[in-house]
Order: sequence, then structure tokens, then C-alpha cells
Amino acid sequence: MTRIVAGTDSAETSEKLCDYLESRLTEADEVLVLNSLHGGNDEEMVERGREALSVFEDRLGETFEVETEQNTNASDPAHDLLTAADEADADEIALGLTQKRSPAQKVLFGSNTQSVLMQTRHPVVGVPLRKSR
Repeated sequence: MTRIVAGTDSAETSEKLCDYLESRLTEADEVLVLNSLHGGNDEEMVERGREALSVFEDRLGETFEVETEQNTNASDPAHDLLTAADEADADEIALGLTQKRSPAQKVLFGSNTQSVLMQTRHPVVGVPLRKSR
């Protein structure tokens, strides 16, 4: 059995992560999916997070054990992901990687990815979110 912790921030990221996971998982595997948002989020951000989580439930839930969690008061989304991976004794952490980011994405997502990479003891898989040319 393999335990994978995945971090998602949008339905598009979830779709790409599911593409990767469907090719990798067996029926005995477990997936924990996190959507962690800094505190003070508006309802639109919270709803986007719920939509991102529902992609995993819709695509993987009938075949694999999928648990989803949303934290709307995260002080550090990377810490949430690392804590979940440690608590689940994850075999892998899966993250979406953008190739071209806005300045805001570089600050938020880039720093979270970097924090996860620098602090984890678990293998990390970066799933490209855009097709390469």
C-alpha cells in the first residue's frame, strides 16, 4: 500500500495531479488531498478550494481511498502539507508545478513548494501543470 499526500490550489491543478495519480495508484493505495489557504480568505477562494478537492473525489473516489481536507486558516500551507505527510507516514508528496508564474504565484506557491522541498523527509513529485512544447 502506498500513501500519497497531494497539495492542490485549483481544479486545474487537481486535474493534472489526478492524471498523474491514475497512472500510478493501485486499489490498495490511499490519497490525502489538502487545500490550505491563508486565513482571511474570501468565499470565492474557499469555493475554488472546495472545487479543487471535489475533482479528486469525482475522479479517484470510486477506485481509491481518497480523503480531502481544507484548512482556511493556515498560517503556512507548506507546514500543513508537511505535517499531513508526517502524520500519514506518506510515501510521497505530489505537487503541481507551474512553468510560468505571476509575481503573486512566485511569492505564494513558489515559496510553499520550496519550503516543502527543503524541509521534507518524503519523496516529492512535481507534476507539470502545462504541457511542454
